[in-house]
Amino acid sequence: MKKLLAVAKYSISLVVAGLLLYFAFRNIDFAEFWERAALVDYSWVVYSILLSMVAYYARAYRWNILLKPLGHTNLNIHRTNLAILVGYLANLAFPRLGEVTRCGMLKRSDDVPVSNALGTVITERVIDLFTLIGLFLFALIAEYDRLITFFATTMGDYDVSQALIWKISLIAALGGIIALLVAYFAYLKFPKVKNFVNELFRGLLSLKDIKNPLGFVLSTVILWTTYYFMSYIIVFSIPETAHLSWMVGVMLLVTGGIALALPVQGGIGTYHAFISAMLVLYAVDDTTGVFLATLLHTSQVVAIALFGGLALIASLFIKKHEQSAENTHH
Repeated sequence: MKKLLAVAKYSISLVVAGLLLYFAFRNIDFAEFWERAALVDYSWVVYSILLSMVAYYARAYRWNILLKPLGHTNLNIHRTNLAILVGYLANLAFPRLGEVTRCGMLKRSDDVPVSNALGTVITERVIDLFTLIGLFLFALIAEYDRLITFFATTMGDYDVSQALIWKISLIAALGGIIALLVAYFAYLKFPKVKNFVNELFRGLLSLKDIKNPLGFVLSTVILWTTYYFMSYIIVFSIPETAHLSWMVGVMLLVTGGIALALPVQGGIGTYHAFISAMLVLYAVDDTTGVFLATLLHTSQVVAIALFGGLALIASLFIKKHEQSAENTHH
């Protein structure tokens, strides 16, 4: 039954990805699309791929900080980074498999119990979720006028558009309250939901035990700043988007973060649809929007496939090295 459910989830994920890809590409002129590919300044894409290593190491450093209070004080940042990279590689194959995979890798290389590692991964996810929410609210406030203007242009009446924004906000607030009430009921009635929520709180509470709070904050800032530049510098690779401001980089980061957080195969489809739709706010046409989204997504997939593949090979040698070291001590 569990295998059947896993297959069903995977199939649904692929179907959703396919539908969203169709939605994103349905009006695209593919001849023009391939012509654009020949005009790309790929040096910016290469810089973005190389920059991703800074993000991977920042995440590895932060993970080590979270693991230290649990007694794992001698973790090597390079081995932790290998575990993270292999986890990202696993996520390309199956959504959410990466979290368990990276914990399994650290168990093999450094004997960190999977339960301990998973607890800290949950903490990481909670911190990243709050960071994304904070960036989302910042983007919403910073680009409020642009959103109003966009609705006014499409509907032809500024006042109606402003009223619509407030109505949507009110509906969203009411929806949020209802969602909280439903979540509270689910927490009381369903043990799995209760366990999940308790794990989230345990993860947050574990932050008070970290020995290097400054390092934790700085690594989080470096991580998200790197994510920002990884997305933003690629806009300079094509002439049609090279003029876009730094704020577009924030919007790319937030929109891409939301798209990748959804349980769809490697963000395929969701990323393309969300990014191209967001770029309409900046008067970027459909073809350019989808092309930039494809360039951004492909660069991330290439980075994960390249560095994740190398990490997988390297981890095999590290495992043998660890075993031989233990044998020598015996």
